[in-house]
Amino acid sequence: MPVVSDSVRDRIAIIMMQPGQPAADSLVLPYFQTLLTAAHRHPPSLPIRALIALRARRLSRHFSLDELTAQTVDPLITGLENALWGEGIVRVFAASLFASPSAIAIAHDVAAFQPDRLVLLPPSPLFSGGLNGMALQVWDRAAQAAGLGVTTSSLCCHPIDPAILRILSQRASVALGRSGTGSLLLVAPGMAWPDGDPLAWQMERLARELTLLLDLPVGRIVVARLDVPGFDEGGLQTVEQAIRRTRTPSLSVLPLTRSPLLRANWAAYRDEWQELAAAAGVLSFSMAQPFWSEGEDLAPLVRQALAGRAGICTGFGRRLCPDDRGQCPHRRMAVAAMHGQSMA
Repeated sequence: MPVVSDSVRDRIAIIMMQPGQPAADSLVLPYFQTLLTAAHRHPPSLPIRALIALRARRLSRHFSLDELTAQTVDPLITGLENALWGEGIVRVFAASLFASPSAIAIAHDVAAFQPDRLVLLPPSPLFSGGLNGMALQVWDRAAQAAGLGVTTSSLCCHPIDPAILRILSQRASVALGRSGTGSLLLVAPGMAWPDGDPLAWQMERLARELTLLLDLPVGRIVVARLDVPGFDEGGLQTVEQAIRRTRTPSLSVLPLTRSPLLRANWAAYRDEWQELAAAAGVLSFSMAQPFWSEGEDLAPLVRQALAGRAGICTGFGRRLCPDDRGQCPHRRMAVAAMHGQSMA
């Protein structure tokens, strides 16, 4: 087999946008101020900024740096680089929305790498304006500031991509156990923007897909949002409301993001949610391992994006969100740009 010289292989930059977490006590308050500001698509007014500062101070009291599990090397990054080694000279960069390293700093590192193609991966498989929507905006500004004119494909969401469904169905099956008499609660940070955010629709669609895959009765898998102050409810119940409404003997919570944003990790909620479940008559409560795909499971999404043109694309392969989900970054009834078709 002929050896391909690095000089003729594409240089591919993969940007993993993550919420990030504060690395020191002095950074906790600024972290929450930045996070809560993401509820507003435009710079907030002075009274709103004062309210954000008050909420940030309250949230910072519950955030313990002692609960952080820092890793010198993120296995998600190394796994994705290893899975894509045959695509070219691949380098994965991690940028943070609400902490360090900032998107602007990473954009300059990417520019020094001099890529031929760039793929932006969102912080969550589900689209919400304050998370994935903000990630698209933040990276766009950072890329412009760094002078990055490289061909870019940006994934806005991938909630029912086959690789994602495979992982979630395995986690859900383990969480529900053999008896099949319990309920599964899918939880994501509630960071929806008003006026048509698709978060609730995507979570409900995901629950339906998993219900069919696992051959469960309707209503056995439910969805809820972790309440983040200032963001739109988006038609989703809170975790606390969902737990109180549980009518099965057992309940398992399956988080859909790596971190809950408001605390250092999902385990920090275990005691209070277990107490709520017991008060609701739930005999057995558990928390499943937070969902996040391994690097190799994200590789098919990257390959899909690399196979198409520049623009916003999805793990759906096309827009599936209804037209009334106006915050979806696709235009009305648009086909994903990665399929090379014109936007409607």
